Amino acid sequence: MEHSQQYQLGSWIICPQTNTITNKADTHSIDNKSMQVLLFLIHHSGEHVTKGQVFEHVWKDSFVADDILSVAVSKIRKALGDNARSPTFIKTLPGVGYTLIATVKKIDNPKLGRSKRIDFSSIYKPSIYIGIITLLLIATFLVMYFIDTNEGSSSNQVASQLKINSIAVLPFVDLSSTQDNQHFSDGLSDAIINQLSQIKQLKVISRYSSFTYRGKYNATEIGQALQVDTLLDGSVQKMGEQVRINVRIFSTKNGQQLWSKTFDSNTQNSFKLQDDISATIQEIIQPDYAPRDGSPSSKPTKKINAQAYEWYLMGQYHWRQRNPISLIKAVTYFKQCLELEPDYADAHVGLAITYAYLHHFANWSERKAIDKALPHIEKALALKPNSPTALAAKGMILTLNLGDSTLVQQAQQAFLRSLELDDNATTHRWYSSLLNKLGKHSQVIQHLNQAIVLNPLSASLKRSLSSYLRSIGKPDSAQRMYQRALILEPDHFSHVIESTHVFRHTQKSIIALAVWQSANAELFTSCSSDEYCEQVVLAYLSIGANKAANSVLAKMGAKHRHFLNSLDLIDFALKGEAQKILSIKERLSLRRPNNRRVLFDLAVAQFRAEKFRPAKITLLKLYPEWRNLTSIRLSDITADNYMAQVLYAVTLSNLDEKPLAEILLHNLQAFLKQDRVFDKIQAEFTLAEINAQLDNRPQALHHLAMALEMGWLESNNREWWSLQNNHLLRPLYEEPEFKLLLKQHQEKLNKLRERVNSKLSIIPSSIE
Repeated sequence: MEHSQQYQLGSWIICPQTNTITNKADTHSIDNKSMQVLLFLIHHSGEHVTKGQVFEHVWKDSFVADDILSVAVSKIRKALGDNARSPTFIKTLPGVGYTLIATVKKIDNPKLGRSKRIDFSSIYKPSIYIGIITLLLIATFLVMYFIDTNEGSSSNQVASQLKINSIAVLPFVDLSSTQDNQHFSDGLSDAIINQLSQIKQLKVISRYSSFTYRGKYNATEIGQALQVDTLLDGSVQKMGEQVRINVRIFSTKNGQQLWSKTFDSNTQNSFKLQDDISATIQEIIQPDYAPRDGSPSSKPTKKINAQAYEWYLMGQYHWRQRNPISLIKAVTYFKQCLELEPDYADAHVGLAITYAYLHHFANWSERKAIDKALPHIEKALALKPNSPTALAAKGMILTLNLGDSTLVQQAQQAFLRSLELDDNATTHRWYSSLLNKLGKHSQVIQHLNQAIVLNPLSASLKRSLSSYLRSIGKPDSAQRMYQRALILEPDHFSHVIESTHVFRHTQKSIIALAVWQSANAELFTSCSSDEYCEQVVLAYLSIGANKAANSVLAKMGAKHRHFLNSLDLIDFALKGEAQKILSIKERLSLRRPNNRRVLFDLAVAQFRAEKFRPAKITLLKLYPEWRNLTSIRLSDITADNYMAQVLYAVTLSNLDEKPLAEILLHNLQAFLKQDRVFDKIQAEFTLAEINAQLDNRPQALHHLAMALEMGWLESNNREWWSLQNNHLLRPLYEEPEFKLLLKQHQEKLNKLRERVNSKLSIIPSSIE
């Protein structure tokens, strides 16, 4: 086929020579391989083309990922404005390949665009001519000022002008018309951050904070938020095999541009180009910087195959998504990268981190993750002994299984050496997990806080801190921190699932779960993440949607012990077997004697089994300062401990210490009316419990009605009893209004089950 031949495809003109797709309104560019795929489909218009045929034609003798063809077709469809579900141009043949269904014809005499001629005779007048010359001189001066003075003068001169002490590298903008080079753009920003982070005296904001500002932004506002003097941003534009990268540094004080440069290359040299850009920027900012022997930048960079580097960037992009589907893609890309470049240390590190994350975000056991990941880390460290990322990853991987003191020591040494080389937020977070397992709780907070100082706008870090706060019995603080993460990253892939650990269920959240499950059905066909499936099951069981829960349970393999415990708790609660529930909670407390959340659950189980004295002892182990009840003031009640104080007060009441218990309950009521609790629904429900215990039944029923109206639901991942079996509401059981509220609540649950079944296309049985 002739490269200059153009084609008419519907309203579009296909131009292989420029890799463009054009109509009267738009022009889109696609990469060379995608254009070859489109041309192959054009030359077999109307035929069923198999994937194998396309691979043989476009990627002959190349080792590529299976999904690369899907990516190419997706790019073509995006450029054409096509829809895969109701196609106008390309129809997918499931399990086979594709067919071009639109009419196509050759353009025999393509009208190449001609530039409009300018009639210089009309402007050749002295006054106008002088004006033009003046404008040209001004333009030349400006170009020389912003480009030539920076590039022509020495780095020392430019650096002395810049005087940079702190910088944030923003995500580079993908200006390619197909918008399919985000992995390359992000990779370039990452490389610059890594290069600049080696300069100890320079404050460099971590990627997770700087990447918050993707798109439009205000330089001064970012400077104030991140506490930096300068920002670095840029753009990436690919046209076929050519790539142009524009880089700028500007002040956060006034938004003035301080330096800029344009880099041009082709995609075959993208690795070298990225390395050159990083080195140039480092030299501009700190020309006197000299890396220590053995540091990552002290040796010349090994040239990496362009295709291997592309796979590496794709792998890096996908492991950062932290979900089962993306992690599997990351494994594929990193493996293909290493097929071409077996000694590429960074790819070994990326693959090792991905394997470790398959334990955290999928169903891999600790042993499997370690066995798969550790050889790649050892290989990376053999190639780059002082790689901070490889050392941190080694510590994180060893933390998965700390069966002996040798592993603990190795993990700690790896973390400390990594932090010595690079004070990195991710390393602090990973190190905090090791410290948590070792029970060094004050150090956990110290390192998580330091991570947030380095990376103040990271949603991921705030989710980690939220999880830790919840584990140490600070539920309100955990909720507030998670909410801050949601504000920073509202579209986080699995936030609907993750939030069930922090927030209690509501009617709205249950529906959101069903919608999310339906939209991500592939995750539930074989339960590729037990974590997802467990939370969905517990949510559905909370509202009695047993068929929806069982449909997920049936697809789960080996179940975690903690999940089996939860299922047993629900079953025993339905049967009223409080002693069996207590036995489970006692076993858990023996395994985790210092876990505050486990201890609180034990106290609740003891109370419900009418073991009031053991319940008091357990609560005092949690809060030893409560031994002198008369010293507990209103100011000692917090949003994190008010529920424990309610339980303590009612426990004292059952131990014939009613006068003191009533004082505490009145103080708790006053606290909750101050509106200082994040979870308004739970606060309203707790007011109902307090008033029921104070025998103020009208007020108790009022607050209960309000809580139910606001959407209160049983949450089987928090409590293991229903509304009708709530011990603290027992004084209301015989009230007609309570029975009416109970009936209305049951009707809401029935409707909610119907909505869940509808979202999941489940036909409910007559009895759920």
